Amino acid sequence: MNQKIKAMIVDDEPLAREGLIMRLQTNEHIDIIASCASANEAKLTIAQLMPDVIFLDIEMPGMSGIDLARWLQANVEGTCKIVFVTAYREFALNAFDFEAFDYLLKPFADERLEACVGRLIKLQQEGELAQKHRELDELVVSKTGNSLNAFMQNLETAVPGRVTEMQKTISLKSGTEWLRVKLDSIFWIEAAGDYMCVHTQEGTHIIRKTLKQFQDELDSMLFKQVNRSAIINTAKLSKLTPNSNGEYMALLSSGDSVKVSRKFKLLFDELSNHS
Repeated sequence: MNQKIKAMIVDDEPLAREGLIMRLQTNEHIDIIASCASANEAKLTIAQLMPDVIFLDIEMPGMSGIDLARWLQANVEGTCKIVFVTAYREFALNAFDFEAFDYLLKPFADERLEACVGRLIKLQQEGELAQKHRELDELVVSKTGNSLNAFMQNLETAVPGRVTEMQKTISLKSGTEWLRVKLDSIFWIEAAGDYMCVHTQEGTHIIRKTLKQFQDELDSMLFKQVNRSAIINTAKLSKLTPNSNGEYMALLSSGDSVKVSRKFKLLFDELSNHS
């Protein structure tokens, strides 16, 4: 998730505000943007700060939490969620009249608060994902004239040969840059700690990806795993040379030699029989 959840706390009890702030601050997804001692004080800051969620006490002198929730419904546009926080169970029905996101009954356990925050995070992530989908859909429409769904359907039903250009390349993120690399330029791929080294005709690209992710993206008929940490492009294989321990060394057209362990030797039986 890229954006933190902007949270506001409204409670007339100082210790209650401070305690809730301390508990919420332990979560990296929450950003406490304001803490108010009354509903009237909160009214002055809500429109300016536009919180994503308000942790709102109900019983307060003067304007109550219910009154503030009613004012929010009538005067503030947006998707601000309300989590009522109160020591009085009888207010629960009133809370749900305002479509409250949650209702925390004081004193509440850390697990109960974590469950509430977890639901907030999930909803935020789903909203961000939906926004990214809308942005991608707008981009596809601007480039192709079709919606994203229509574009995907066209790909699924495309006549062989019309998407060959896409099939011949792979997108790789190197640092902050996205690269479009031709599959034919890749000699081999090796794991190096948490990173992968993609050896190509243009040079070596350091990519943060797993071997399994590469296996899922690449053509398994062309790219073969040869040991626990390496995949080779069989189109770049010049010859296989056996070792005394039953393993092979795969010599690539780049001049690199890559070990083929006994576990993966069967994948190359057909190739070795023709070498």
